[in-house]
Amino acid sequence: MNKQLRIIVADTGDETATRIAACFAGEGAWAVTRLQRQDKLVQAVRKEHADVLILNLSTSTIHVPLLTDALLRCSEIVIFALYRKESEGLSKILTQQGVHYLPYPEHISDLTASVYRISGFRAVNPAAEEPVSDPELMITHLLHRFGIPTNLCGFHFLRAAILTAYRRDIRSGNITNLIYPEVAESQHSTPTRVERAIRHAIIQAWENADRRIEIEFGIRDGHRMTNSEFISFAVDWLRTRQCVRRYG
Repeated sequence: MNKQLRIIVADTGDETATRIAACFAGEGAWAVTRLQRQDKLVQAVRKEHADVLILNLSTSTIHVPLLTDALLRCSEIVIFALYRKESEGLSKILTQQGVHYLPYPEHISDLTASVYRISGFRAVNPAAEEPVSDPELMITHLLHRFGIPTNLCGFHFLRAAILTAYRRDIRSGNITNLIYPEVAESQHSTPTRVERAIRHAIIQAWENADRRIEIEFGIRDGHRMTNSEFISFAVDWLRTRQCVRRYG
């Protein structure tokens, strides 16, 4: 197949999903992370027309067969379910559904090779492409570095707000008027809830981040940023990183 692989990696709250998605993106795939929750994954699969979904069963609290059944009812997506401790009963159910039940790989490259082999897609030669610079993956990594848990609504609202400001070149003064309503519409919420959830996520960032983060990102005075300040900071950081990747 010459078609670009479109892949969703289910996020269970650590950096594993980001690393897996980045590895696929490095091989030319379209790759994003989405919260490993049934409603979020079903919505993402329907909206983003992905070819492959990777579930992480090592820390999962979801009812896996119900989730995979719901996903397969709404799409022809190829599902990979990664386990650290095998369950014969679960293996039988998932295999009957057509889900690929695989041991958690020692190296991410082993996983990408299995996915390409089973799905029939081909990796794009990274040497022939521009350096990987997917904004969503970069923002996801940034929020992880600041210690914002992915199980917070504010994590996803904040990521969407940063992406919106970056792509539309919206300045900090217009965040309330332009970004919150747009994020609220895309996330099926309200501007007030978006603003409140983002503020809570930033509070979590300042509670979880240590001094090394402040040094790494050049945050000098240590005061907790407002919503507008953090979004503007993240957009500036993203633009700088994009320039480094493009010209550095």
